[in-house]
Amino acid sequence: MKILVLAPRPLWPEHDGGTVATARCVRGLASAGAEITLLSIKTEKHNEALASAGSQLPPYLSAYRTVQVDTRIRPAALARNLLFSSEPYDMARFRSAAYSERLREVLKNNHFDIIQCEGLTMALYLKEVRKLTDSPVILRAHNLEHKIRKMMAAAERSPARKTYLANLSRRLLMAEKQAAADFDAVVPISEPDFRWFSDAAVGKPVFLSETGAEEAVRLPENPASPLRVGFIGSMNWSPNVEGIKWFINKVWPCVLEKIPSATLHIAGRGLQQNNNRLPHGNNFVIEGETDNAQDFIVSNQVIISPLFAGSGLRIKIIEAMSAGRPVVATPVAVEGLMAVNGRELAVAGDPESFCSALASLLQDPKKRADMGDAAVALVKQRYDNAANTARLLEFYKTMIHDS
Repeated sequence: MKILVLAPRPLWPEHDGGTVATARCVRGLASAGAEITLLSIKTEKHNEALASAGSQLPPYLSAYRTVQVDTRIRPAALARNLLFSSEPYDMARFRSAAYSERLREVLKNNHFDIIQCEGLTMALYLKEVRKLTDSPVILRAHNLEHKIRKMMAAAERSPARKTYLANLSRRLLMAEKQAAADFDAVVPISEPDFRWFSDAAVGKPVFLSETGAEEAVRLPENPASPLRVGFIGSMNWSPNVEGIKWFINKVWPCVLEKIPSATLHIAGRGLQQNNNRLPHGNNFVIEGETDNAQDFIVSNQVIISPLFAGSGLRIKIIEAMSAGRPVVATPVAVEGLMAVNGRELAVAGDPESFCSALASLLQDPKKRADMGDAAVALVKQRYDNAANTARLLEFYKTMIHDS
């Protein structure tokens, strides 16, 4: 089966959840027997993408092309969009004549059995795809974008920004409802998103295909390491910034009262530019962007995920669980994860309970080991990437037969 994947970001480096979700899906589909061509947008945030790719095409890709697109937020363009368009500016920034031209070239010169669009942004190009092929076009929905903006609006203190985010959320809701109606099928990556699209995509197939891990084994802690708490996430995404600020201000002082020697380590894209956005505090280290997320994860005894806006699956939580590292997270961060509080991870929504859960794990190596073992078992059972993508490929085969 030949599959064309359209993506709003390059396939590497795998430094953010969206890229990881796409890369793992592509590798899994290829391992299951699919022939993959990928056409991605390369934005100003991905200047290192070509260097990371190297000169050799990965064996799991038949062809790989990127198109440079300037997606920077421009105040004048944002204002025009707000006043004269109903389209979400989050999407409009990704419209590109150069990408459209390359897409037409790829579709005119090749036949594909399935066209897979990675996220709502790529719905911008659905009409052009329809003009050139009658193959099924699938929306692989990483998130419910309107839900994220709605949560961000609820937490925003600036009246102007709150109003804008609420407006953006309404626009994204309309775009997601339209996408549910227009695509031939929807493939959400989390259970809550699956339920929403099942209601929205009336008469259309909706197939749950959760993003998984490529291996799961509890990696041993370094016995000589001091007690370390880790956070990894892109600082280019405001919910991550707000979440870690909440943790440093509201939770971390309480942890240090209980365990004065503990250290907090913060890693992720955009940290250097955004250090001034983080509050001052004791015993925490800005690690910057890490070359290997798993190495960073296993260097800590516990991983935290303090998020108050989000949708889809938290890929970094699954990565931590697959390495046997216990996670303490807010309810929003674990939404959609089929994990039990206190068994595979710990869930806490307020500073006191978050501090208590984190300190308890730091002080009890056996509790960490037991939770790590349970987390690994869950990943093997439910979040195995090879098994999940093999099932997705079988679903695509039914789409071909029905079309």
